[in-house]
Amino acid sequence: MRKTPSNSKDIKILNRLLVRETIRQLGPIARYEVANETGLAAPTVSVIVNELISEGVVKETGRGESSGGRRPVMLEISPTAAFILAVRIQRGETATAIFDLNGNALNEHYQTLDTSLAEDVVQAIGASFDWLVDSTGIDRRRILWCGLASPGLIDPHRGIVERSSNLRWEKVALGAMLSKRLYGTPVHVENISNAAALAEHEFGNGRGSKSLIYINLSVGIGAGIVLDNEVYGGSRGYAGEIGHMTLIPDGGPECTCGSSGCFEALCGISAVLEQAKLAMSDDILEELGLSKGRLSFDSLLYPPLSDTAEIGQVVSRVGRLVGVAVSNLVNMFNPDTVILGGELARLGASLVSMVADEMKIRVLNELNRNVRVALSSLKEDPPLKGSYAAVAKKIFDMPDWFG
Repeated sequence: MRKTPSNSKDIKILNRLLVRETIRQLGPIARYEVANETGLAAPTVSVIVNELISEGVVKETGRGESSGGRRPVMLEISPTAAFILAVRIQRGETATAIFDLNGNALNEHYQTLDTSLAEDVVQAIGASFDWLVDSTGIDRRRILWCGLASPGLIDPHRGIVERSSNLRWEKVALGAMLSKRLYGTPVHVENISNAAALAEHEFGNGRGSKSLIYINLSVGIGAGIVLDNEVYGGSRGYAGEIGHMTLIPDGGPECTCGSSGCFEALCGISAVLEQAKLAMSDDILEELGLSKGRLSFDSLLYPPLSDTAEIGQVVSRVGRLVGVAVSNLVNMFNPDTVILGGELARLGASLVSMVADEMKIRVLNELNRNVRVALSSLKEDPPLKGSYAAVAKKIFDMPDWFG
């Protein structure tokens, strides 16, 4: 929350923020329109706009329509005035990208590595950052923030990964470690599912939705929850760890968290692949020219495996369990949109149909009739785009970018 101005310096800062935000939200916009929208005097607006133009933050984009006099010069934020480094970590892989202020990725870098040691991951991200800066020719000082999406229990206020069973990390001060490697660039650490939910809310199938749940169905399973247009983190920022929701209380498979019968242990990608290997006999696989050692999750999605009754049964069982979990979430949070993402969502319309069938049985009619279930529409890496979205607002809350 911005403070109430107490002196002339505070007033000048708030006026600057107001003018810049008005141009960002409504541009292209004329100076007189900025004055009308903000209630500031025209000379005050002109002084601030001239400062922003000289700093490269605002640019003139030609002339607008005349309302009786000279055609006004239009203003908008320069998308290359500043940049954001976005990072996504998952087990065995990191992704980094530099985005401009319009959310366009200038370049991306993906690398596979052993992610068990946080120090190694930080150094790898730092090397990617250096490569991206060199490849784009950007002045490093214009990269004002880094947004990072990581699996696990994340304390976003302190930038700490409290625990990630996926990465096998505990109490890792990731924000501070990475900021040091990035030459002091501030780092915001966000849960990977929350980041993906932000991306869907801002750029994907969740645009226009006030309350949505994004479910990341990958090696790990988690949910990003947006309520009243804000990410819901719970009391400490850990909300959404639905991968450890118990679906089978007795006799379920062991989970990496130490419990058993968890959603992730039943429907995570590794678990689905193990179920497929158990379902398929060596004889059937040999007839198809395959072996258990050569099976991958991708191979389950296409013929000949996708046409077998055994894989059909595995997919049906997994789809039903996803539907049970989604039904529980809809009954709890009453969202208007549920978005399915991650590798398992590549099952496509059949997964949506299975989830919808379970919801008809398990969700109260009053809650179910207005909820929409959809697949992620983002072709780009949703958590990576979401880590950009998580810090974009922080940049526009900064009164002076280069002072």
